[in-house]
Amino acid sequence: SKIDAILLSYPDALHLGALPYIVGKLGLTCPIYATVPVYKMGQMFMYDLFQARHNIEEFDLFTLDEVDLAFEKITQLKYNQSVSLKGKGEGIIISPLPAGHMIGGTIWKIVKDEEEDILYAVDFNHRKE
Repeated sequence: SKIDAILLSYPDALHLGALPYIVGKLGLTCPIYATVPVYKMGQMFMYDLFQARHNIEEFDLFTLDEVDLAFEKITQLKYNQSVSLKGKGEGIIISPLPAGHMIGGTIWKIVKDEEEDILYAVDFNHRKE
């Protein structure tokens, strides 16, 4: 109830590895946003992570059904596509921008009441591509 939205930046386990756990085991219900490549590759990464761990040890942090449940909750966005948040996020607009660090990697532009601009950059490539 204290989390209003989740913005996914990269498809690897370091950036979204806890998502199936917090959706499946903790019951997270807030909106989740990601670019299309982060969604598609992230789901494959999480299936692979589950299978790799399950093959070598007892793995119960999350199930494949919880991976599916988590990814069903994701709203897929294209770069520069703006979305206005609802509820407690009223007045906030988010837009994914290319980070250049990994395919689908995202820097999030967050605008509040058209007055404040925030760039949320977890990892990025500052070199010209």
